[in-house]
Amino acid sequence: MPKDKRPLCLFLALLLLAGLLPVETYADTGMIDQPSLENLLLSVDGGEGKTVRSIHYMYDNNRYVSLRDMAFALSGTARAFEVSYADGQFYVTTGRDYVPAGGEGEPFPEGAAYATRPMALNPIQLDGRELRYLTFLALNSAGKQDCFMSLTDLAMQLDLNVEVSAGLMRLNTAASYRIDLEALREEGFFYEIHSALVGLADTGKVYAAWEPELIVPIASTTKLMSFIVVMDAVSSGEITLSDPVVIPDESARLSRTADGAIYLEPGWVTDVTELLCAMLLPSSNESALALAIHVAGSEAAFVARMNEKARLIGLSDGAVFYNCHGLPAFTDNLAATKIQNRMSANDMFLLVSYLLKTYPEITQITSRRYMELPGLHTTVGNSNPLLFNVPGVTGLKTGSTNMSGACLVCLAEAADAAGQTHPVVAIEFGAEDRTARTTFTEELLRYGLQRVGEDPDPAAVPVLPASAEELILTVLRAN
Repeated sequence: MPKDKRPLCLFLALLLLAGLLPVETYADTGMIDQPSLENLLLSVDGGEGKTVRSIHYMYDNNRYVSLRDMAFALSGTARAFEVSYADGQFYVTTGRDYVPAGGEGEPFPEGAAYATRPMALNPIQLDGRELRYLTFLALNSAGKQDCFMSLTDLAMQLDLNVEVSAGLMRLNTAASYRIDLEALREEGFFYEIHSALVGLADTGKVYAAWEPELIVPIASTTKLMSFIVVMDAVSSGEITLSDPVVIPDESARLSRTADGAIYLEPGWVTDVTELLCAMLLPSSNESALALAIHVAGSEAAFVARMNEKARLIGLSDGAVFYNCHGLPAFTDNLAATKIQNRMSANDMFLLVSYLLKTYPEITQITSRRYMELPGLHTTVGNSNPLLFNVPGVTGLKTGSTNMSGACLVCLAEAADAAGQTHPVVAIEFGAEDRTARTTFTEELLRYGLQRVGEDPDPAAVPVLPASAEELILTVLRAN
């Protein structure tokens, strides 16, 4: 850690001055032209089955189930929950029996067509906690607003032990939701992504990994390294977190492209702290560029620092940065080559381990759901859906390009069997879309949280290759 604590104190003080303002966020992904409809039977503890309507979105077994039907079927059991709809939001409260509103448990008529609204981040409150899942809205046969939610997402949120086969859903109320990663691995769980890893950032122990040495594009998870380089400049006294920053023309131009996250005008004056928040929360590429120019005079000089830092903390030779934000870039020649920042899951695990040990204050930003940035004339929301969906999550960063797929580096705190708290890091590169990214990474993270809670020796030797293990342990022992 830097010996001078003044940058950290100023950093935290500036964050406390930033207000919170809720922002509604929606993301339509298209209509279901002819959804595959299914009338599932839900048997609770071996009892008689009750009908739960299900939509297979795009592919078989990608089930989205009716919240009202599930609540109706579970009423009177140990897993009962209440569902209500008001002011454009669904409210789910666990531990309460559902009061029927009409139309629950009525099957789809044979050959029926069913109209839903486009998939969107429809507002759902679970026990007063905001959730961020893509769902479908539709009116049921009684004209009541209903919500269709992924069965996997619902099971994780309500801690439901569910099995589905041949149109029958079996639920054991005495058991909890549990992830058997080895069984999932055999079923091809990891084949939908490029690479993945989950482990403890403080000890280097890895609980599971898939193609951890594969070098892949990393999109906006790049910004974690950009944060490190900016904070190195703060720690050395080169800049301060309260430095005024004049928005350069390059950043303003980038903000007007399809890759812009925050509209910026050249000449606006903000500060380093606001730009860091904008870079990490809504993944503002234009803010990352403004920081790079402020710190090093040009993006090229800043990127040189990024690559130098990669070597200093022991990232592999395959870890290379071409820009400060993670967008694709083309080489400057006639037969231009499209290039992107890249590294492996092992590299990212080492980078996060170093980051959390050296600049743990990053979570003071990445744990925020919303933040007002007056210097940038906007209020921003956090792009990390697991911050909303999994209690205890404090960061870190999303990313997405066509080549990289949808990526997420997620951090949560969990206690081991002895009560010692550890940072659990789940890294996912290459999901086909944001929906898959959310579900996959949540399952991976929950598996890590599950494992650390049962682990009698979380400080045991990591299961990484010897070279990577040595590097991580060297970083963790440093300073």
